[in-house]
Amino acid sequence: EPFFDKQGRWIGTALSSFGIIFNRNALARVGFEGIPSQWEDLADPRLFANVGLADPSKSGSSNKAFEMILQQQMQLTEQELKEKGLQGSELDQQVREQGWLRGLGLIQRISANARYFTDSASKPSIDVSQGDCAAGMSIDFFGRFQEETLRRRGGGDRFGYITPVGGSTVSVDPIGLLRGAPNEEVAERFIEFVLSIEGQSLWDLRVGKPNGPRRFALRRQPIRREFYEEPLNSMRSDPDVMPYRDAENFIYRPEWTGHLFNPLRFIIKTAFIDVHNDLVDAWGAIIEARNEGRYEDADAALAIFSDLSKVDYNTTAGRIRDTLRDQNRLLEVHLTNELIRHFRDQYRQAARRARGN
Repeated sequence: EPFFDKQGRWIGTALSSFGIIFNRNALARVGFEGIPSQWEDLADPRLFANVGLADPSKSGSSNKAFEMILQQQMQLTEQELKEKGLQGSELDQQVREQGWLRGLGLIQRISANARYFTDSASKPSIDVSQGDCAAGMSIDFFGRFQEETLRRRGGGDRFGYITPVGGSTVSVDPIGLLRGAPNEEVAERFIEFVLSIEGQSLWDLRVGKPNGPRRFALRRQPIRREFYEEPLNSMRSDPDVMPYRDAENFIYRPEWTGHLFNPLRFIIKTAFIDVHNDLVDAWGAIIEARNEGRYEDADAALAIFSDLSKVDYNTTAGRIRDTLRDQNRLLEVHLTNELIRHFRDQYRQAARRARGN
């Protein structure tokens, strides 16, 4: 992703990625061996009602994390289709259509495992650290800061954060000067400080190191490359985290999902959050049927449950996107009600089928 504006209107100050937070004790309690290392792990039935998520309609960082899931699944789809010989415009179209449904299906199952969708992006980190949830999704510095806080309070290493390999972009938090700023000179001086060695040292150096923080390590990744080389690297709180290296494992393709950022949060809200009780009930019934050995019921119910044709790529890029951009807000209300009714009926049908009805 871009780390600075080509016209000089803004520049990145710190690097961020998205990943998984987890509680080792809570994972052991639900029978999950090891730690979750990829987005797919959050859809594991053993984590049913044990995943903490933030509402993407209230949190931009949460929606960005869901977009990362879509991007990764579309990239995996592209690799598989290339191996089958597809190329050119046909490949691109199939990646968009198949990869979108594949990624949205994964988000659906993760949502079905969610204990809640909170308005606060930082809440999952707190709840997972306390064991109220076994795992969740988080921006990296929320997870790492909570890990630091818990360790300082004697909580040991039960809580952790991991960025899935190949599962997240590395993006920047930018800074810029507004046109007509009344204190332009002071603003410029502040920007210079934020980008200086002294200012950048506050992001990730350990407490007590020269130019480092005084009380708490912020666990943010500086944008200046000097901090990933010696002698500064060994003074960082996370010397093993190398965002410039990790960025090579993930290439963000804005043409796939960038224009669908708002439609994505709308779909998650209407298809997974507003009908969350029915979503969870259906997913729980499918898990129960499979645990009881009623595989035919489980498979038939899962096919109903997983039908996302109502929000496929072309519909999302067309009708849904156009509706959200229309000045007539009643159109959005009608579409919202339509999708809620559709998915509520679909999940209730899946639940009945999973229970043998």
